[in-house]
Amino acid sequence: MTHDLLESKYEFDKADLPSTVREALSSDKPVIKAIALIVEGLDGTSPVTDSVLRNQVTQFLNEAL
Repeated sequence: MTHDLLESKYEFDKADLPSTVREALSSDKPVIKAIALIVEGLDGTSPVTDSVLRNQVTQFLNEAL
């Protein structure tokens, strides 16, 4: 997972970012894990609807923050 905003806005070191969605799902950084949940929900082996995905991400963020 790489993106300029992850490095500039969130100040993550590129070397510390996970290289796969599977690794990102285990991240201790909420923004990384939230992105991974979205990608997995949209493109994973069993995609979910937008409303289900929104609920999953919202629940995760509420618990993580």
